[in-house]
Amino acid sequence: MVEDDPAFARILCDLAHEVGFHCLIAGTADEGAMLARQYLPHAVILDMHLPDHTGLSVLDRIKRDIRTRHIPVHIVSADHDDHGALASGAVGYLFKPVSRDALVDMLEGLEARMEQRLRRVLVVEDDAMQAEAVNHLLATRDVETVAASSAAECLERLGTETFDCMVLDLNLPDMSGLDLLEKLSGDDRLGFPPVIVYTGRDLSTEEEMRLRRYSKSIIVKGAKSPERLLDEVSLFLHQVVSDLPPEQRQLIERSLGRDSALEGRQILVVEDDIRNVYALTAVLEPHGVAVRIARNGVEALDELARTERGERSPIDLVLMDVMMPEMDGLTCMREIRKDPRRAGLPIIALTAKAMARDHQECLQAGANDYLSKPLDVDKLLSLVRVWMPR
Repeated sequence: MVEDDPAFARILCDLAHEVGFHCLIAGTADEGAMLARQYLPHAVILDMHLPDHTGLSVLDRIKRDIRTRHIPVHIVSADHDDHGALASGAVGYLFKPVSRDALVDMLEGLEARMEQRLRRVLVVEDDAMQAEAVNHLLATRDVETVAASSAAECLERLGTETFDCMVLDLNLPDMSGLDLLEKLSGDDRLGFPPVIVYTGRDLSTEEEMRLRRYSKSIIVKGAKSPERLLDEVSLFLHQVVSDLPPEQRQLIERSLGRDSALEGRQILVVEDDIRNVYALTAVLEPHGVAVRIARNGVEALDELARTERGERSPIDLVLMDVMMPEMDGLTCMREIRKDPRRAGLPIIALTAKAMARDHQECLQAGANDYLSKPLDVDKLLSLVRVWMPR
């Protein structure tokens, strides 16, 4: 349990004992991620609002590590970021305040999930060869794939059978995949498992935004898409990667190494120490990030102004050192936040101090999050992924 409210953590712990679980309690995001790696628990119950970092950073670190990604993570939080958490692999989301009955149902659901061996995937695809290729990619002794070649067959299956995940092509003979998803979301009599859209179509911005309301993941078919599909399905099925056949294990490792959340993104590193610039570049560039550099706050504001004039590509995220000459990071962040156009630009402050007061100062100046130096590489990548605009 990763929960910073001692009273609520005690309630959760007592209920978990009643259901038959042993408990570990972490009060911070960093402690939660560390305990998950150290003890490999059967499940994690996670709050989103933690004193050091968002709960999404714990979820990301658990799901990016091959040793822990199979662990089911259930969110219990007052923060309404259920879409981001479910898309990142959480099994469920309860909003605080939450009733005792809902908590017991959650714990019993986690227990049932642990006992379930066979996972079922519904593959909705009208091309028989493509459906067979997906079956060959996903099926193991613990995963059964069931094919549906039309929207009507999909609806019939979901009305009578239970599935852990659905892989959906958008081009169906009797109904578009988007219309099918909207129909499923509006009919409580039908099961609606996590959906991975697997399509050969280039999507318009509007189509993608509509799909994001229903789909956990969107994969465009191509040379590298099978490994991404296997990676996403294994994530939502909570498969233990080390138990998979060697070929599947290698595909997942390749997919995790490429990091689709960061590939092609532009990050502005604002840092005056050239050693730190080299270190950050060495961490980010292998993940496909284009790193741009400013040596102080004045240069950072100039770089942002150039992108707004259309002279450079837009910046997706800023890593901001706090202690710099000419204009320090706190002053620079305040200047950035004065411009309404920059309100949504994610900023992660890099501070040499680990004091809570310094961290609070960064957040008040406009940072979304912070990292203390010396930088922890896993934590840095996790926070960059969490705050990167989707």
